Amino acid sequence: MQDSPFFNTAAGNLSAVWQQARPHLAVRNNDEHTLFSFLLAQKLLDCYPEANPAVVLPAILLHDTGWSKIPQDKILHAFGPNNKYPELTRQHELESLGVARPVLESLGYPDAQIAEILDLIDGHDTTKQARSLNDAIHKDADKLWRYTPHGNRIIGEWFEIGQAEVLDILRDFVLPGFLTDEGRRLATVMLETARLNLDVRLFID
Repeated sequence: MQDSPFFNTAAGNLSAVWQQARPHLAVRNNDEHTLFSFLLAQKLLDCYPEANPAVVLPAILLHDTGWSKIPQDKILHAFGPNNKYPELTRQHELESLGVARPVLESLGYPDAQIAEILDLIDGHDTTKQARSLNDAIHKDADKLWRYTPHGNRIIGEWFEIGQAEVLDILRDFVLPGFLTDEGRRLATVMLETARLNLDVRLFID
């Protein structure tokens, strides 16, 4: 992955960030979730040139590294519509900060840039309102993964529900929380496409 055009961006040495983040993302499908969110963040950034990719993209790569520090027997009960351990949702953010800072420092990121990146990671799940445009894009890219086919499937597996129920949750509980017009538009398009695919499969079956 290090030489791949996947991270061919002017926003910094993101391949090196990914290489250091990746060992911390081997739980809860976070590695794939992170890569989808990274690509979706790039799509959003294309629509908002006033935002800062050099802050948003490293934050995306590091934002969920803290889940690796959460007890594995509780991890699937610490998020979602029936969250039993909201304190662990907050803890994973704090643990992610503990992973992210030394990674960024080791790669020579300036202190001011590190502070901005950490600000996006801190509260990315537990604060719902955007504190800046960068924050809104970061939060929306994180949520948009749920609307991909991969996200639909993983959510269904996590909560042992069918795709129709997954799509209902995304429509009723996640979609209202989008913070950018483009994020909401992309989520709506992906949701409608997933619903069409489901309707066709049901008809054929």
